[in-house]
Amino acid sequence: MNITHAYAAQDAKSKLAPFDFKPRELRAHDVQLEVLFCGVCHSDLHQARNEWKNTIFSRGSGP
Repeated sequence: MNITHAYAAQDAKSKLAPFDFKPRELRAHDVQLEVLFCGVCHSDLHQARNEWKNTIFSRGSGP
């Protein structure tokens, strides 16, 4: 599987920064999609800042 390029916050005070990771292998009931365009929603920023108190870090947003 290919490397996925994203932006992620490492903690509630860090800026979104480039973050690459290798997704797990597809399982029997998984599907693979090709994402052509993506954006960051304001709710992504709330999550990255842990303003809703339920963020699990590293928190990825956007491509």
